[in-house]
Amino acid sequence: MPTENRDIYFSENEVKIALMQFSARKGLNFKVENITGFNMINKETVSIELKVFDAQSGKTGTVKYGHPEIAAALMRYCMFLKIPLPKAGKKSLQSSKNGVFLNIKIL
Repeated sequence: MPTENRDIYFSENEVKIALMQFSARKGLNFKVENITGFNMINKETVSIELKVFDAQSGKTGTVKYGHPEIAAALMRYCMFLKIPLPKAGKKSLQSSKNGVFLNIKIL
C-alpha cells in the first residue's frame, strides 16, 4: 500500500499572518506591522510568544499561542491559500532549524 508524507514549511512572516488571522476570529485584532517581537519556543511542543504594540493604549503586550492554536492557525492559513489538506491525513505541527512546518501523512 503506498503512503504519502508531505511537509509544508512556513516563513516567520507567514506564521505571523496565520496567527493574526486566527486571533481576529477570536476577537483580538492586530496587524502584522504591530508585532514587535516573535519568540518560538521548541521544547516538547512548539509554542510562540508575540509582542504586539497596541496603538490605542500606547503599550506593548504579549500574546501566547500553544501547540494546538498554532496548528489550527496554520491549517486555516493553508485553506485560505487554497493549499489542499487531505481530510484522511494525519497532521502534526513540527519545528526544525528552518522554522515551523505541518507534516501530513497519508497511510
